[in-house]
This record gives sequence, structure tokens and C-alpha cells, in this order.
Amino acid sequence: MDSGWMAVWPVGAFFLGGIASQFTGWLNYRRQRAEKVEDDVAAAEQRREDFELSHLVEFNTLLRHRMNCLYQAELAARRYRQADAAGTVTEEHQVELGASLQLLLEAEAEVEAQIGFVLDGQVRTAAQLATLTTVWAAEAISQGTDTDFAEVRSRMAFVYNVLSQRVRDIYASRTAG
Repeated sequence: MDSGWMAVWPVGAFFLGGIASQFTGWLNYRRQRAEKVEDDVAAAEQRREDFELSHLVEFNTLLRHRMNCLYQAELAARRYRQADAAGTVTEEHQVELGASLQLLLEAEAEVEAQIGFVLDGQVRTAAQLATLTTVWAAEAISQGTDTDFAEVRSRMAFVYNVLSQRVRDIYASRTAG
């Protein structure tokens, strides 16, 4: 009977070795798939953050340009109103005011087109506030009324802070990860 078991052990060991090898290969495959999924998720998150960062920076730049156009339009409108009050409006005053208002409209369109690319809801809400603020100020300028730039600056400071905080949060999450 011992000789019979002696013949079966090598065959059994061969099959057990094959099963163990298959099981180890399956475990390695599962581990590699899990690592690939983790890498894919990390790469997707990296792409999303890169997209968001580039659009936040672009939005900030466009918003600052919009504010500069707003200030220039206000100055042109003020010069026009002063010349009008003195009865000395020239074609130059009209051209300057028209050109500054046109630049203001173009800057407004650029800012509004960019809002849809702001991913974070809180930042998008702040971006919409910025747009409403600048539209309100632009309407006041085009109607010839004085604009309360202290209020505009206060609202825009809030928006710039929200944008800056989101950029800092994205970079902080990168260094923490």
C-alpha cells in the first residue's frame, strides 16, 4: 500500500502545484487590475484638476480684463458727461465712449462664455455673481449714472477670493495625495 501512495504523491503534487500556480497567477492578475484601475482614476483626477486649474486661471484673467474695461468705460463716460455739461462734446469724446463700451461688451461676452467651464459649484456661483456685478456696473455706465465702484470692488474681491481659494485647494490636494 505504501508503494501505491508513493506513486500517487508525485501526480498529486504536480496537480496541486499547477492549481497553486494558477491561483497565484489569478491573484497577481487581480492585483495588477486593481493597480491599473487606481492609476486610471488618478490620471482622470489629474486631467480634471489640470482642466479646472487652467480654466480658473483663464477666467480670473478674463475677469480682471473685464474690470479694466469697466474702469476705462467709466472714465470715458465721465469725460463725456463733463464735456457734455460744459457743452464741449467732440467727436473724439463720442468715439472714445463708443469704443470703450464696445470693449466692455466684448469682455463681458468672453467672461460669460467661460463660466460654463468652471467645475466647482461654489466657484461657478461666485463667477455668476461677478458677471451680474459687472453687467450692473456696465448698465449704469451706459445709462450715464455714476457707478458705485466701492460696491463693485467689494463684490469682485469676494469673487477673486473664492477663485484663489479653489486654486489653493486643488494644489493642497495634490501635495496631500
